[in-house]
Amino acid sequence: MSGSSRAAAALGLLAICSSIAVADAQVPSPIPSVSATPSQAPSPAPTPTILMLPSEAAPQILWVGLSSTTPKAGDTLSVTVLASSNVASVEVRIGGYGFNLPKTDVGRFQGGYAVPQLPFFMNHNLVMQIIARNTAGVEATSNAQLQIR
Repeated sequence: MSGSSRAAAALGLLAICSSIAVADAQVPSPIPSVSATPSQAPSPAPTPTILMLPSEAAPQILWVGLSSTTPKAGDTLSVTVLASSNVASVEVRIGGYGFNLPKTDVGRFQGGYAVPQLPFFMNHNLVMQIIARNTAGVEATSNAQLQIR
């Protein structure tokens, strides 16, 4: 089996396993900032305010939150995307597979997905592509690195 057909088979397995959405997934919290002095309590990193834009304006991805960038097989990976108000849909792609994040509020999309067991021969360093689209189909993209353990 060639390297590209093994990768395609592994991505197919990833697609099947990743399509199992986990209801009521935990929303990832922002990573706290590191304080300079140990006596200060760390404060959470601020998340951006949703930009209110007209529907014909170019969509914007403002913030992407992942529960982990190094999940293990069997973990639930929670994804939260904050985008401008004119974003109608957010798609997440890993390899050749894509799925939509449910919209939970204006400019807020989130979901939780089970991390599959990847075959030993597949590269476990993956790029998650986040694509936000407005109603006209105009896209904004962002990438996040994942290392499946």
